[in-house]
Amino acid sequence: MIGPRRWTWGPPAALTCALLLAATRPLGAAGPGIAQVGQAAPSFYVDTLDGSSATSDFHGKPAYINVFATWCPPCRSEIPRIVQTSKQYQGRIDFLFVDEQEVPSRVKTFTQQFGMLAPIGIDQGQFAATYGVGALPVSIFIDRKGVVSFIYRGPIPQSLLDEELAKLAGTD
Repeated sequence: MIGPRRWTWGPPAALTCALLLAATRPLGAAGPGIAQVGQAAPSFYVDTLDGSSATSDFHGKPAYINVFATWCPPCRSEIPRIVQTSKQYQGRIDFLFVDEQEVPSRVKTFTQQFGMLAPIGIDQGQFAATYGVGALPVSIFIDRKGVVSFIYRGPIPQSLLDEELAKLAGTD
C-alpha cells in the first residue's frame, strides 16, 4: 500500500523562499543598483521577442516594467494579474515585460501561455545591473517625466499595483 505523498522542503527550496521573502519590499533610494526612486530612469536597451527593441524612451508616457523569469514561481503567479490589470490602462501607460537572460524560445512559449501582449524584452544582464534586479519579480514604475516613481521587489500585491498604476495614469 502506498501512503499519502509528503512534500518536504529541502535546503534549496527553503533558501529560495527565504530569499524571496526577505526581498519582498518596496525599494527606495537606498536600494541596490543605479535606478533610484525620485531620479531620472536610467537608460536601457533590450531586444524584444518580435525582433525590435525596447528602450527607456517612453515619449512622455508613463511606464510600468515587470521583470520576470519563466522558472520563477512568484512571477508565474503574478503575471496573469498584471496582464489583466494592464487592459484597464491600455493607451495610457506603456507596459513592458523584461525576462532575465533566458532563451527566446522558452520566453515566447511562456508569454503565449499567459497571454502577454505587451512588448517582451530579453535582458542580457545590462537591464538587471542598471535597475538593481536581484530576486524576482521586480516592478518598476516610471512617470511621464521619465522619473522612477516606485520600485517593488517581490510579487506585488494587487492593491499596490492598482494604486501605483492609478498614480501613473493620473486617476488617483
